Amino acid sequence: MDSTILDVKLAHGFKFGQMSQSEGNKFSSALEKLPKYLTVEKLFLRYHCLDPKLKKYFFLKNLFKCTKTDGIPPELTEFDNKLFLSYLDPTLSLMRLFKEGNINMPIKYYFTKNPLSPFIRGSRPRYSYPELFSLKKEELKDLHNFLKRHTLPFSHTYLQLAFENFEISYEIANQSLAFVALMNGLEALFNPGGGEITHRISRNCAVLLGSDVKDSRKICKDVKYLYELRCKIVHARRKVRVERDDLKRLRDYVRRALRIILDLNKPKSEALKTLNEMGFGEFQNFTSKRKDKD
Repeated sequence: MDSTILDVKLAHGFKFGQMSQSEGNKFSSALEKLPKYLTVEKLFLRYHCLDPKLKKYFFLKNLFKCTKTDGIPPELTEFDNKLFLSYLDPTLSLMRLFKEGNINMPIKYYFTKNPLSPFIRGSRPRYSYPELFSLKKEELKDLHNFLKRHTLPFSHTYLQLAFENFEISYEIANQSLAFVALMNGLEALFNPGGGEITHRISRNCAVLLGSDVKDSRKICKDVKYLYELRCKIVHARRKVRVERDDLKRLRDYVRRALRIILDLNKPKSEALKTLNEMGFGEFQNFTSKRKDKD
């Protein structure tokens, strides 16, 4: 992430902050009780916490009071369950859905300030792709509204299934397997069952996402290509190389489709019925009319 993240407003006392590279190395070295060179290796090379251009670390912080300082205080367990796992983790997941960029918390520290003494030093190396999460100023309001409108898990099971595959794609180091997970997400959204899977998925995706007829045709052709690539991987016809651009493009289709269908808030059968009744380039007019009514 970069400094644009500092303007994001969170609830329950969570705030984004930043440290210089030297400050972050010193702070983490003290908490981890590791030499600084090992801290740099862990934060920069393994977990990609450092923005190499700005030479800064970005972090999330919060405070809570403890009744004891020896061992693990009971308040920590309550904080972890109620606020970190139930609020912060889902919020970061929704932020990944809002915009491309692998925003996450690979390392978590609980500590007292005076003296600097850690309760827990935890690593969470779940996400393998160091993609920068960055916001434009005009996107901040949209992000805040997005976080207010949506909560996890999603009410419709097909949307939740698609979202879980979207999330898993960040966690898998193997690009081919991450690609298959994303295509599973696209199938969860657009495959009504039965035959002609490639046609149904590519057409429904193109109708939903295309800005006009030309754009819809382009998306339809691209999704067909991506689905054929998925079939080659799954059926092991031959060794298949998934390019990074293919993976990013497919993830973008899943992200955009999820966001739009979330706002439709319809069961899968109704959402697909709406798409089946439309041609290429017509969905944009449909959504514009819905906004005008609202």
